[in-house]
Amino acid sequence: MRIKIIITCLLSATLLLNWVPCFAEESKNEDTLALVSDYTYKIGSIDSQEKYESLCLFGAKYKAVVLSAKYLNHIGLLKNYGKKQKEIFCLAASELKFSIIEKRLIEKENSYYIKIKTTIKSTDFIKGEIKNIKLEEEEKHFSWQEEMGQNVYRKIDPGQELSRAYRYFRKRDWRIAIIYLDHLEKKYPNWHEVYFAKAIGFYATNNIKAMMTALKISCSLGNREACEDIEGLLQYDESLKIYND
Repeated sequence: MRIKIIITCLLSATLLLNWVPCFAEESKNEDTLALVSDYTYKIGSIDSQEKYESLCLFGAKYKAVVLSAKYLNHIGLLKNYGKKQKEIFCLAASELKFSIIEKRLIEKENSYYIKIKTTIKSTDFIKGEIKNIKLEEEEKHFSWQEEMGQNVYRKIDPGQELSRAYRYFRKRDWRIAIIYLDHLEKKYPNWHEVYFAKAIGFYATNNIKAMMTALKISCSLGNREACEDIEGLLQYDESLKIYND
């Protein structure tokens, strides 16, 4: 029972990230933050330029959303979204306005780097919440074939696509979530967020071997939280080492 609690807490760390982007000097109003954040994405062998640029940009925007949420929540200007937090944050990041400070290919590391400046208001989270309600309502009307097929969007929209997986998690639709993430993995085979989400789904269905595999892949793709989760799990229960070979 204790290991289940530990695993749950470790996987929940994705909602309490420790990134620290810089506050820009233009932040004047309490409910408005000007932030600078950056992100590096490891480019996969079949990633198109549009995909790796979109995923990298989303990563930088999501960093800014998480940091601003901590500040706004601390001063009482942002409510606690509870289990809806990840899905709403994804959608807030998706719609966030930004300007690019720097972007470049890092050829030696086969990576793409971007640094952006964003201005975030408490209303951006409200917009994310409204969008989340709309998408959830649309998903209620999926046909049986759509629900079982779980095909992904043709357009590239990482925030909206990832939010869908976390809505399934919130509703405890574990099997549907994993089917959906399998399809999302085919679209974004080098995006660590997909594998981290799958690890949560595998834990919920008591598939520990698959969970550890998903965490390992996420870690190898640059997800520090996944690496820390693996380390913490192995320290707590050495029997899990058989899944880490």
